[in-house]
Amino acid sequence: MLFLEVPPEMIFLNHLMLYLSTIGFGLAITNALIMISQIKDLNELTILEKKAHKTNGWFAVGIFYILSALCIYFAVLPRLNSERSGEFFIPTIYWHTFIGGIIAFTLLTIKFYIARYKKDFIYEHGKIVGPMGFDAWAIAYFTSNIDFYFYVNPTAHLPTPFLMPNYLVSLMISIFIGVCLFASIKAIKFKTYGTAEKGQSLHGVAMILHGITFGYEGSAKELVGTPVLYKYVFPKTYEFLERYANRIGFDLDELKKVNLNEAMEIAMKKFAEIGMAEKIKIEWISDKEFTVESINCSTSVVRSFMEPDELTNSICPWGILAATIANAITGKHIEIAPSEFNKIGAKSTLKIVEKEE
Repeated sequence: MLFLEVPPEMIFLNHLMLYLSTIGFGLAITNALIMISQIKDLNELTILEKKAHKTNGWFAVGIFYILSALCIYFAVLPRLNSERSGEFFIPTIYWHTFIGGIIAFTLLTIKFYIARYKKDFIYEHGKIVGPMGFDAWAIAYFTSNIDFYFYVNPTAHLPTPFLMPNYLVSLMISIFIGVCLFASIKAIKFKTYGTAEKGQSLHGVAMILHGITFGYEGSAKELVGTPVLYKYVFPKTYEFLERYANRIGFDLDELKKVNLNEAMEIAMKKFAEIGMAEKIKIEWISDKEFTVESINCSTSVVRSFMEPDELTNSICPWGILAATIANAITGKHIEIAPSEFNKIGAKSTLKIVEKEE
């Protein structure tokens, strides 16, 4: 933590950092409780819980890096000169700098990189990777608070932060934040999905239907051939979609009044709102080609029951749905490339092609 050099500024910074660390550790506790609640099978986490976990994680990472920057600028850099370098060996500063600083920063950065860029890995090994973020926060939090309350505060005679007169009160506030947020998420989940049995039942039905889609697709490929299936068969599902659309609150006729890009964004946002995926992302490669990516699809777990060769040349249902809407709006055939599947969703590439006479 910081030494008292310019009283008002240093008091403010020390207290700000303690407040941030207390809040950040509370968020880390919340995320740990979310994961522990479904530790037997992380795939059973609902979309709501996954979104809450991700949001908490982003805030916690942001707070951690802000604290790291403040510590480096105001506490580490001034001690790099020869006159103050010996302060690094004061026990509380030593432990906070090297254990709660360097090691914690490394652990959190590894966890952040995996969560951001290696989603398959974190879903396969979440029980190992997940605790890294909590461990990073725990050692950073405890070493920083010990440093302040047992060394900086007695030495520099700083006033204690409001509502946090000592180490235990700070810890109790972190636990209170973590437990309250966790309880709120579970309460919202119960309100959204009903009883656990009902939630599991609906999730099970969705997975069965998802599996049937792959079964139908595999049979259709044998009957009509892959090219015909990709270009012409799936877009015909529009007739069903037309009947179903009103049940989820949007009008297909309204989609035809806007351009394809806007129509796809509106439709995919609406489908995400009904809880089948956290997000359905549309990205345009060119004016004739775009991708549809499902993120945290609630039924992606079904693929863990499939053999790898069963997914070869398969198409994610979200790609089929996007092709259906694109076909209806443009009046053109939609060619769908085989989807790229991962543990939390899939990515499909669609291409608008002119009808053959």
